[in-house]
Amino acid sequence: MRWRRQLDGRVAEVMAGAGGERLLAWGVLTDDRVAVCTDQAIHAPEIGRVAWDRVVRGAWSEEFLDLVVQAAPGRRPAHARLRFAEPGQVPGVVRERVEWTVVASHPAQLTHPDGRQGSAMLNARRSPVDGDIRWAVVFDPGIDPGDPGWRAAADEALAELRAQLGT
Repeated sequence: MRWRRQLDGRVAEVMAGAGGERLLAWGVLTDDRVAVCTDQAIHAPEIGRVAWDRVVRGAWSEEFLDLVVQAAPGRRPAHARLRFAEPGQVPGVVRERVEWTVVASHPAQLTHPDGRQGSAMLNARRSPVDGDIRWAVVFDPGIDPGDPGWRAAADEALAELRAQLGT
């Protein structure tokens, strides 16, 4: 006989909209809402659903989890702070899932066509859905990701790195 524990109603509600994702962990926030980790994403009130390959960074302290997420390639990362009353296994799962997605991460010095210097992080991340590798550029603060000159410099650096890695 297999024992089934009844799932917290708040978690069940998130999972009902998670389209077949597998529950890994959940925690209770200080406002009594929940953050839910699945095999494909983190679901939290402040950020909605964010696939693991879109979580740039997660840092845990005594009572909160700071997340940096990038909604789409080339966009500025957004910051979210989740304050927990009961974190459960969420911090460990966030760390494991984010680390699993990282295939490569490389700093790059960029030169804008007008001669300005800047830097960015070139990342290859594994999709939690299909395992495909997605390359992304995270520009340092002060660099406008919408500037075609910076985009061209980043694309060139990315092409060089991909050639070195054989991808």
